[in-house]
Amino acid sequence: MTAHPEINGGSDLDRLHHDEITVAMNWVIRTCQDIIRDHSHKTFWVPTGTATGAAPATEDLIESARTDVLSKLRRQIDGADAIIDNAEHERTKRRG
Repeated sequence: MTAHPEINGGSDLDRLHHDEITVAMNWVIRTCQDIIRDHSHKTFWVPTGTATGAAPATEDLIESARTDVLSKLRRQIDGADAIIDNAEHERTKRRG
């Protein structure tokens, strides 16, 4: 999140929020693209360490799902959500 000294006027704050949210969402999209590039084959998830079409052990599948996909997405989504929550909080505070 961008630290901002005194911002003059609501339009400056709106612009800051717009930029912060856009950057955060771009990182979510980039993370999705990285996961697809690194862990998929023909748009299907391929767990780490398995050949295409191989059936990994359930424990390996769980670990790969969390490591390769879910934790990466969760970090980006949580960060983007925090930025959006902050923007909403600041907008509410400004309005009244």
